[in-house]
Amino acid sequence: MIGEGATDLNEAAAPSTLRHDALSRFDSVLVAIAGTAPANAIAVSTAALAVAVGVYGPGSILFGAVAMFGIAIAFFYLNAWRSDAGASYSWVGRSLSPVLGFMAGWSVLIANLLFMVAGSLPAASATLYLFAPRLADNVVAVTALGAVWFVLIAIVVLVGIRTTAQFQKIVTSIEVLGVAFIAIVGIVHSAITHAVHFSIAWFSPFGNGSVSSFVAGMIITLFYFWGWDVSANLAEETKDRNRTPGVGGLVGMGIILALFILTQVSIQLSLSTADIAAANTNILERVADVILPRPWGDIAVLIVIVSTIGTLETCLLAVSRTMMSMGRDRVISTRFAELHPRFATPWFGSIAFAAIALALFAIAAVSPSVNALLIASVNAIGIQIAMYYGLSGFACAWYYRKTCVADRAAFWLRGVWPVSAAIFLWVVSIVQMTGASW
Repeated sequence: MIGEGATDLNEAAAPSTLRHDALSRFDSVLVAIAGTAPANAIAVSTAALAVAVGVYGPGSILFGAVAMFGIAIAFFYLNAWRSDAGASYSWVGRSLSPVLGFMAGWSVLIANLLFMVAGSLPAASATLYLFAPRLADNVVAVTALGAVWFVLIAIVVLVGIRTTAQFQKIVTSIEVLGVAFIAIVGIVHSAITHAVHFSIAWFSPFGNGSVSSFVAGMIITLFYFWGWDVSANLAEETKDRNRTPGVGGLVGMGIILALFILTQVSIQLSLSTADIAAANTNILERVADVILPRPWGDIAVLIVIVSTIGTLETCLLAVSRTMMSMGRDRVISTRFAELHPRFATPWFGSIAFAAIALALFAIAAVSPSVNALLIASVNAIGIQIAMYYGLSGFACAWYYRKTCVADRAAFWLRGVWPVSAAIFLWVVSIVQMTGASW
């Protein structure tokens, strides 16, 4: 009783640190998967990928994964050095330069801000597809309902990491099982009907021989995988904080890669490239309608909604923790470092960020179409992702430069692979920017 009373008093006096050991090893893996949100990523990105590379989607995803694993390894070693809620911001700032660290932090914030809109659209579109199909492609209706979903999720994030973690276990488990189910059924359905024949050529990232197509595919692939690094932002709240978040990111990456490849192949076996490109955010629903009888096809709708809830939740976690770390270092207002007296969450940053995101929802409502809005968002977010992932890759090699010289394994894992991944991401990003609109 005395211990409980003391805890209550401490919480009432506003905690100075996040809740330690609130997340387990299993939670860390689930958070990494939820951050990427396989169903949401597929819903947002598949149409854009089909437009960019045609049938060579599996090749783009697989090739992009090689670079992404290089960054995931960099995150593992950087977190082993310093577990900090700021993750990239903190590592880059302390190993390379405070200015570059600040740029990494702002890249995280801007990418997540843009994603608040793009990431909410699949849930809104799926909800309308279920209850009001005629409005599923209406920009105003989709963005308005997306804003409602976003506000509800922001409230869940504010009530504390333990509640959020328990919620994530449920939604991520449903999502992974649901996506795997649809992918496997799609492959079996194609094998029975022989509608489309599988081709090993799909796994070539250079299939159509176009440099611009290859670059566009890589930017979209970045968006596919982005989000697993939220496990590093929650390091201060995770058990064995210097190891578990890094392992969670790597294991999560492995699981989502398998899901992405399996699902992309299943989609291409079920729909033509033109049908995929025209599906917008409803791609999983369209596939489910082809391979499953009504109303079982509506399973895909629920999976997309659940996935969106999970990934928006993890994005808000990453943003609030990054701003907390930046506020703690006094590079932005110290108000962002303040924790809620009861929930021990960075409440001010969460609310401020949510308010700005809602303003973007209003701007997004004037976009000519949902698909145009998504493609523009994916490209813009991909450039921001390349910025802070690339800086993290360089930071890893620089911090461990002495170890890399003395140890051959360290030379490849802490040096060559992260740096090669960083250079690749930056080159792709620069090429993409030269042909991008404002």
